[in-house]
Amino acid sequence: MKNKLFAVTILLLSGSVLWAKENTGTPGGGKVGSSQKLEAGDCVAATSSIDLDINNIRARLMNGGDMWWDLVNNAKYEVPKSLPGQPENPSSLFAGAVWIGGVDAQGQLKVAAATYRQNGNDFFPGPLDENASVDQATCRQWDKHFEVLGSEIDSFLDLVAQGLPVSSSKIPKGILNWPAFGNPYNPIVGFRNMAPFEDADNNGIYDPTGGDYPVIDQTCTKKTYADQMIWWVYNDKGNIHTETGATAIGMEVQTLAFAFKTNDEVNDMTFYKYKLLNKATIPIDSTFMGLWADPDLGCYVDDYIGFNAETGLGIVYNGQAVDGGSDCALSYGNQPPYEGIDYFKGPLDENGNQLGVSSFLYYRNDFSVLGNPENAGDYYGYLSGTWKDGSPFTYGGNAYGGSVPTKYVFPDDPSDPTGWSQCAAQDAFGDLRFIHSSGPFRLDPGATNDIVIGVVWVRPPIGTYPCPSYKLLKQADQKAQALFDNCFQLKDGPPAPDLSIIELDKELVIALDNTKESESYKVADPQLQALGIADSLFTFEGYQLYQLIDGNVSTQEYNDPARARLIFQCDIKNGVSKIVNYVYDPTLDVGNPNLVPNVPELMVDGADKGISHTLDITTDAFATGNQRLINHKTYYYSIISYAYNYFEFSDTIRDDQGNVVNVVTTVQQQPYLAGRKNIKIYSGIPHITEPESGGLVLNSGYGDGPQITRQEGAGNGKLVVDMTAESLQGILSSSDNLNDHPVYERGFGPVGISVYNPKVVPNADFDLKITDSSNPTKVLNAATTSWTLKNLTTGETVTSDFNLDYLNEQLIPDWGLKVYIEQLRNPGGNEEAQNSNNNGFLEATIAFADPQKAWLTGLADEEGSSPFNWIRAGTDNASDYPDYIGAGGIPIDVNSVYETLLGGTLAPYRLATDQIGFAVAPAWNDALTHGGPSQILNPIDSINNIDLYITSDRSKWSKCIVVETEADPGLAQGNADKMDLRTGASRDIDGNLIEGETGRSWFPGYAVDPVTGERLNVFFGEDSWLTSERGNDMWWNPSRNLYSFNNNDVDFLIGGRHYLYVTRMRYDSCNKFYHSLNVGTITEKRNVYKWVTWTAVPLLAQNFEFLPIDQGFIPSDIKIRIRVTKPYQVFNTDVSENGGMPHYTFNTANIAAYRNDQPTAVAALDTISIVPNPYYAYSAYEVSQLDARVKITNLPQKCTITIYSVDGLQVRTISRDDASITSYDWDLKNDAGIPISSGLYIIHINAPGIGEKTLKWFGVMRPTDLNNY
Repeated sequence: MKNKLFAVTILLLSGSVLWAKENTGTPGGGKVGSSQKLEAGDCVAATSSIDLDINNIRARLMNGGDMWWDLVNNAKYEVPKSLPGQPENPSSLFAGAVWIGGVDAQGQLKVAAATYRQNGNDFFPGPLDENASVDQATCRQWDKHFEVLGSEIDSFLDLVAQGLPVSSSKIPKGILNWPAFGNPYNPIVGFRNMAPFEDADNNGIYDPTGGDYPVIDQTCTKKTYADQMIWWVYNDKGNIHTETGATAIGMEVQTLAFAFKTNDEVNDMTFYKYKLLNKATIPIDSTFMGLWADPDLGCYVDDYIGFNAETGLGIVYNGQAVDGGSDCALSYGNQPPYEGIDYFKGPLDENGNQLGVSSFLYYRNDFSVLGNPENAGDYYGYLSGTWKDGSPFTYGGNAYGGSVPTKYVFPDDPSDPTGWSQCAAQDAFGDLRFIHSSGPFRLDPGATNDIVIGVVWVRPPIGTYPCPSYKLLKQADQKAQALFDNCFQLKDGPPAPDLSIIELDKELVIALDNTKESESYKVADPQLQALGIADSLFTFEGYQLYQLIDGNVSTQEYNDPARARLIFQCDIKNGVSKIVNYVYDPTLDVGNPNLVPNVPELMVDGADKGISHTLDITTDAFATGNQRLINHKTYYYSIISYAYNYFEFSDTIRDDQGNVVNVVTTVQQQPYLAGRKNIKIYSGIPHITEPESGGLVLNSGYGDGPQITRQEGAGNGKLVVDMTAESLQGILSSSDNLNDHPVYERGFGPVGISVYNPKVVPNADFDLKITDSSNPTKVLNAATTSWTLKNLTTGETVTSDFNLDYLNEQLIPDWGLKVYIEQLRNPGGNEEAQNSNNNGFLEATIAFADPQKAWLTGLADEEGSSPFNWIRAGTDNASDYPDYIGAGGIPIDVNSVYETLLGGTLAPYRLATDQIGFAVAPAWNDALTHGGPSQILNPIDSINNIDLYITSDRSKWSKCIVVETEADPGLAQGNADKMDLRTGASRDIDGNLIEGETGRSWFPGYAVDPVTGERLNVFFGEDSWLTSERGNDMWWNPSRNLYSFNNNDVDFLIGGRHYLYVTRMRYDSCNKFYHSLNVGTITEKRNVYKWVTWTAVPLLAQNFEFLPIDQGFIPSDIKIRIRVTKPYQVFNTDVSENGGMPHYTFNTANIAAYRNDQPTAVAALDTISIVPNPYYAYSAYEVSQLDARVKITNLPQKCTITIYSVDGLQVRTISRDDASITSYDWDLKNDAGIPISSGLYIIHINAPGIGEKTLKWFGVMRPTDLNNY
């Protein structure tokens, strides 16, 4: 608040004059001649006001030539603007106006100006007629402002795109009533040339039904509009000039104020375009036009003024390191901003030339010769460049009384101690005003002149003051100037989505809503098009979500970690992660005037994992120590969308002979483009949920999923799946070793369906179908695949917004569910594909039923020339120990992912070595070459998800083949080749030999594929030469021995080479395998090993032995899980509603929310409290030194709160019915609005239909403190 106006009378009476409300005896005191009274109209003073407040500024505009104050004594250029319901923030401007002055042919001084209306008014609402006249009725008609929002124009243009004419009933009011030429929907306009518009149908008349709409400037080639535009018109002939006491000119002033909501410095700018029409019939010589401003940077008593002649920037900055004083309730404290008014455009001289800024002057708020103007001559003197005593402004000191006249005061940077600035000159800071002025010129009848200004505001870091550098302000002003130079065309990125915040106990869930417009963004950059760049499109790339320190953070502060912190980022999965812009830095000396001084700035360090639309927040990014969210504390968030464009090309420069002289490479310097529209600040307050909705029962949390049942189809994308025990039993008990309808554990299903809003999950049955319109026979094509989710209980259906080739987390707000289905490739592929999804590997685990009996281990893979280098993953091409190469010469596992599973003891069969003569070679060497046909038939992309169980339950053991693992047929029993059937006699499940049959036995366990629901064939091998290691007994019983020494030679024992093999063939007791190996041909042998997917080299752990078979054999049951990505594909079951394509069902009963639960509501009354308690003059909920508040928490939606003093006096009654919040902020006032006194209070809460609760609270009130907080 600026108390300098109301203090006038007291100051005058005291004899200490700092301000004069009326300077009696001067023309400014209201004395006017009779001719003025005859020529003037009979209008009354303007009353209309409106706020320009679309961005970080709330600027008050009036219709009497003045602005930025409230006609009382309060500054109204608030920046940063406060949130609704919050205390007002400091302002940085107090008032501003256009001043005009000149001398007519008779030598009569004519001036029109505005300051604070203390003496009266020179300006009045409304336009002038052709005779430069106006009457009271016209003034009254035009005592208004006309506002239109850019969002309204956006919506209107969408209507226009649907076809013309547009129904007037659908057109936003701001567009329909825009005061433009001939508007049939605004009768007061008539055929006057008034507000600018785009004449879409080129008929010269504004008619929005024909597609016409408001713009900033009709003369621009590309018509642009701002996010908020406000237009009004005023004149200086509406009545006598009681502000200056001068004769009227006959000037009509059409004004357009506008602003943009952005995420950079432009968000702290406002712009003003004045069109001055001289309706007088006689010329005026020696005319000056100027912009007068009274800048008050927070506290008004400690300001300095400056000017930058290069840019025309008039500047106000703080005179001391800390803004404030005893007279100021609001100030910027220890981080003062600075602010500039850029005079982009001024009037033209009589020859049509731009005059620019002819002088920049200042004066003080007193009535000295350096102070406030007191008559028309003083106003004109300041416009023309003289002090009130007629002396020129002079260079140095306070610009008065020197020997060198100057046009511009304080033109040097305050940080330069040798320059001329108020700070360097140690001039007295105070309450100052300044004037940009243009002239002199002859103002001819009918002349039209424009003045265009921009107000630029920057808050430099703490420590910049005193005597700050203008660097940051000038950088911001460069953007403002560039906007003006480009007809205020902003390059818009994608609009931000809306945010919904779900408030939970010490937890907030943020959901992105209305994302289609953001994610469909694709806009060509006209500058790139003009340069002939082939790829000129900026396309949507991702989101950046910030936590803000409070609700007053502007978007350009989002890179300041003290004000905002990036807590979440997501982007399209397209290989783009880090994005760097090269930003112009005028202060950088690159040593070459031909080089542009650009510096790299990391804009995004992207995840490159696809788009997510929810975020679960449990921590406070600004907290130290315990970062967990605190209930009933308000947290603030904001989100930005951004787009991406990149190009790179080379130009070859040749001489006349065609020789290459140089190659110039051009790359995109600014690939990152942030959106600026729909950027908002959102708040969330964590709290317990039981008091809501008459007693709210939640049965799920963020990310919880239902139990999903497969009906048909297969695949898991990148999800880790786990079946229920009942479903596993269903496989084992099935006659065909298949469970058509496996049920998956909650949160471990094959499709990504989970809860994001646990408050609204219904109790219902659902049906999900994933359908490929191209009718595939196996794997679904992501580009033609979509999904449909149907609520079988209500019949409602939701379809996917995109096909599966666009990774999208889709929200279903009415059901509180999110769906994320990603169609991934099988493991393998090129290097890029392997890197993008960890080569398809998800996880591998081993668990012993009795952890104290970890009886089984395995041979861990080693690298290089080690004889135990049995897993050939990686890129080593050593001739002796090569890692395996796949199709096209690409390594099968570039990053060696699969040689680390379970400590390197288990691997895909495709990567197991088949090297002849190697100590450990679980694979079959086909035709003496590694990677032969069998392994080509069995590529890495065929590996499957498996659960391998090794169990003492013999009813679940698997009948299987046994293969020979001795590499030398001369040593093998029966001279069997490696990987042929063992020639030893088969054994039954009790371990008994079976006469007349060879090559069969039992594996003490089984394997299943949890994705397909099948039981799988599993078998093992043994080395029949290694009798000491039980290698010839036709039983899976590996020893613990790796090798032995024989006369300094090493004999590799490898536990008897009881290699284990898991396949992707449905379990048939290995009958097909048995038949194929009995045939004995290479072709049939390949028909066995093409099915093998996983292998291991098992060893018995030290200090363990197998049990007798009749005691279960296995010391402790084992479960081994391997999870890999598998694409969604056709898989036929006994249900065929979706053609074998993936089809799932689920029920949400056990994760649904239930409302109006009476016991919950009653129990929630016990959680009601008041915090802080006791209250010692401060609470963390207070936002300013004038604020006092405590919170009554965990309230039901409807209740009455009655507060009593300890002696029974009723202090405050609050009737509450609010479902949006479970707390109430008590401002520590009684029903009369008077602050309470310190003491003990009784708080009674009555919740109808639920119950009552009584609290005791003690508070100590603090005295009002305007300075120390």
